[in-house]
Amino acid sequence: MKINQKEDGSGEIHFTIEERKIISEKGKITLSTTFLKHFINLFISLFIEFQKNFDDETRNLTTPINKEIETGSDEDKDPVDNLLK
Repeated sequence: MKINQKEDGSGEIHFTIEERKIISEKGKITLSTTFLKHFINLFISLFIEFQKNFDDETRNLTTPINKEIETGSDEDKDPVDNLLK
């Protein structure tokens, strides 16, 4: 998996063929304890870097844990479905 951020602050998550196959077949990716810890460490570093590219309004958004996130484009409405296309 590779996560990229564009200059406008938006981003993309690219999955390998193997990852897409696993998601398609199993509906999930299972992470070992060690892998999850490395993933979290890397995700936090990405978070810090990505924050730099957001405008002030976006940078200061907060999201409660149970919030339903609405998007503005059809491509964003079902990101998992879009992985399988």
